[in-house]
Amino acid sequence: MKSVMLASLISHAKVARLMIELLPTLLLLCLLISAVFLIRLFLQMPDSLDSKTDYLTTELKDISITLNDIADLFNDALGAINNSPIAQTPSSPMESILSGLISSVMSPKSHGSTQEPQIGEVYEINPTPLETED
Repeated sequence: MKSVMLASLISHAKVARLMIELLPTLLLLCLLISAVFLIRLFLQMPDSLDSKTDYLTTELKDISITLNDIADLFNDALGAINNSPIAQTPSSPMESILSGLISSVMSPKSHGSTQEPQIGEVYEINPTPLETED
């Protein structure tokens, strides 16, 4: 009876060792098959992308045409508003500074004063001697 159990344990050990050796081989085979399917999928992808990019290109052209029409309408509306005599406020601080400088150059004011200058007190400056270290 002991010899039968010992023989069965040895046969189970051989089967287990065989399964441990075959498991990595089986996993590598599965990895190889999945890599082949992925490569075939990636090789077929450009064919499907061409039709989709053509569709997207035509849609984007239609959208850009529509946006250009809307921009033209806004431009015409703004042109009509700009032709009306409405005071325009500067849109940026730089624009207000430049418009102020240009208006002062175009219509110069009288330079200097027509009044006699007032003569104030004149103070004398007394230089103090510099201290030197001895």
